Amino acid sequence: MSFASSTVHAGTRLVGSIGHGTRRLRKPAFYLVTAAFLAFLLFALRDSMLMVGRAWTAGYAFPGHRVHHVMIGATLTVFAATIAVQLFRPAERVGALQAALAFVIAAFLITVAASGLAAAAEIVAFVVPVFVIALLHPARRDLIPSLERRGLDARLFALAAVGALGFAAVAVGEFANHTTLTNEHVVFGHYEFLSFAAASIGLFALLGALRPAGWRALVYGSATLAVFFAVGSLAFPGAEQGSSLGTAGSLAVIAWAAAFVALAEYGARTASADPDIELDSSATPGTEPPQA
Repeated sequence: MSFASSTVHAGTRLVGSIGHGTRRLRKPAFYLVTAAFLAFLLFALRDSMLMVGRAWTAGYAFPGHRVHHVMIGATLTVFAATIAVQLFRPAERVGALQAALAFVIAAFLITVAASGLAAAAEIVAFVVPVFVIALLHPARRDLIPSLERRGLDARLFALAAVGALGFAAVAVGEFANHTTLTNEHVVFGHYEFLSFAAASIGLFALLGALRPAGWRALVYGSATLAVFFAVGSLAFPGAEQGSSLGTAGSLAVIAWAAAFVALAEYGARTASADPDIELDSSATPGTEPPQA
């Protein structure tokens, strides 16, 4: 064997060894970062998440902010849950991490547009860890949404698009409120938060309709947040709340959320009964989860 070929052979072995070592380290690093970030979320956002329950109580300290506080608490709780579930069979929880990515991207971009880079810098501590978790994720290749799936239900995607358009309109309205009004809701950033929360509901719905592994996290996350907004609007209709879907809008959103979940589950059961339709492992028991 010549010196040149020996060098190439040794180099190939070295690269292979490094690659193998990197793959072995990636899994424990993923769990470590995910667990640490979850602990940080529970510490930093605990009081905000608890508002999803406290805002409904009699004698609440901030009666004029009930709708906003319900949505803040619900959205942050769903966000924390999408991180928490990654600690158990993460390759089957791709949809949940897609939801986390969609939320932090929407939050960062809308905050930049609404309040500038300085304000957006304050949420970098939430954005960066999610991307690190995504890079370390065992099924990171599956995190990229794909339209090339057999059995994609056009009806479900159309229903998701209807919801996404509706909540995009809500997001635009909340953005306008943040940038044009001068009340205390603006000072506390409530309109801004509602803007990217509404955008997230639509993004969750669209991603869920594509049925990645663990699509239920997206479908149920979208429906849950939509229902919280609608029920909060019905329960606290006063103009002092700052944001409301109104009676007709709230009932329409509840109907959409129920129909979206029902159609998603119906499609999953139909696919399970039809061997010619392929869905991910979260919808079809007994299949292997996607691997990195």
